[in-house]
Amino acid sequence: MLEWHEYIEAERQQPGARVFLSDYNGDHPYVEKYLGELADTAPRHLADITRYAGLDEDVRLRSRIAAMHERYDGVAYSERNIVPSGGSSSLLGTFVTWLAMNGHRRVHYVAPVYYKLAYLFRAFGIEPVPVASGHAYQPEFDLSLPDERTVLVLTDPVWYAGRRVPQDVLDAIAAWQRTTGSLVFVDGTFQYMPWDGRPGEASARLPVERTLRMVCPTKYLSIHGYRCAHLLVPAALRQELADLHINLHGDVAVSDRLFAHRAVDVMTQHGNGDLVGHIRDNHARLTASGALAARMPVETGFFLFARPHVPHRWFLALDERHFELDGHPGYVRVNLLNRAAIEALAATVDSLASGGGMSGGDVAGQGVPVAPHSG
Repeated sequence: MLEWHEYIEAERQQPGARVFLSDYNGDHPYVEKYLGELADTAPRHLADITRYAGLDEDVRLRSRIAAMHERYDGVAYSERNIVPSGGSSSLLGTFVTWLAMNGHRRVHYVAPVYYKLAYLFRAFGIEPVPVASGHAYQPEFDLSLPDERTVLVLTDPVWYAGRRVPQDVLDAIAAWQRTTGSLVFVDGTFQYMPWDGRPGEASARLPVERTLRMVCPTKYLSIHGYRCAHLLVPAALRQELADLHINLHGDVAVSDRLFAHRAVDVMTQHGNGDLVGHIRDNHARLTASGALAARMPVETGFFLFARPHVPHRWFLALDERHFELDGHPGYVRVNLLNRAAIEALAATVDSLASGGGMSGGDVAGQGVPVAPHSG
C-alpha cells in the first residue's frame, strides 16, 4: 500500500501530469467567512510576532478546544486532555516516536491507515498487525481483537469512502479496552464533517483514559494552508506527549496559532454547515452528470469512492490498492472540493457520447500503469 502511494506521489508532481481525481487540494466559497479578520489583516497586527507562538503554553486555547469538544461530543474534557499542534503529520510523528521510545515494536490496526502512518511504522521498525478482514463499514468486516494489552490504531471516519466506523464496532473496541487495558489511537483527521448534521463523533465515547484521538481543524474547515491539529489524550499522558512534541517539532507560526483560535470560534459559533452543504451540492452535480458508473454512499467528509464510466488510465487517481482494499475494481477516490476533478469527470460524458470513449477492450479500472514493486 505504501509503495503505491509513493509511486503516485512521484507521478502527480511531474509537469503535465494527468488530472488527479483524488487530489488533496480543493476550494470553496467560505474561506473569508471562516477566516474572519485573518482574511485581510496581517498577523503582525493581530499578535506579537517578535515572540514564539507556543501552542501548548496557550492554556486558553487548550481550554477552548476542550470546551468545544465537550459541547460537540458530550464528553467531559479539560485543558489537561489537549495537545495542540501545527498539523496532523507532526502529531503522527510524535505518536510513533513515543511508541518506539516506550518499547513498542508491534501494534495492531484496523485497516486502512493513512499512508504517512504506514511510512512512520516502517521507518521506526514497528510491525503493524491487522485485526480484521475488510473495512469497518463493510458487511464482511470481521473484527478479531487480541487477548492482550496492546496498542490499536484505527481511522474514523474511513476517509477515502466518507464512511463512519459503525457504533457496534466502536462498542466492541471500548469493551475490549476495558478488559485488556489497551490503548487506542483514533486518526480522526476527517471528523466533524457529517452530511446529516449530527454534531458529535461516536469515537469520542471510547474510554477517555485509554484513548488518543487526533482532530484536524484545517480539514473540517478545508483551509489547508494553515497548519492546525490537536490530540485529545488521557490526562496522565498529556505532559509527556506535549514535551515530546515540542522537542521534536518546535513552535508554530503565529498565523497558525491565530487560526487555531479562529477555528474554535467558527465551530463554537456556527459550525461548518455551509462547507458541508457545498460538498453535497458538488456531489449532486457530479452524480447528475452521468460520469459515474457506480458509487458508494457518503456519510461524511469531502471524498467520494466511485467508478467512472471511463478507463482508469484517463486520470491519475487513488484506487483500492492505496487503501488495503479489494473487490472494487475501477473505483477511485474523488475529491468533491476539487473543481478540476469534477469538471474533468463531467467532460467524459460528452467524450463518450461523441464516440471518444472506451474501445478495443478498455474496461474501467484496467490499463493502469504498473508501479515498481520490490517483492
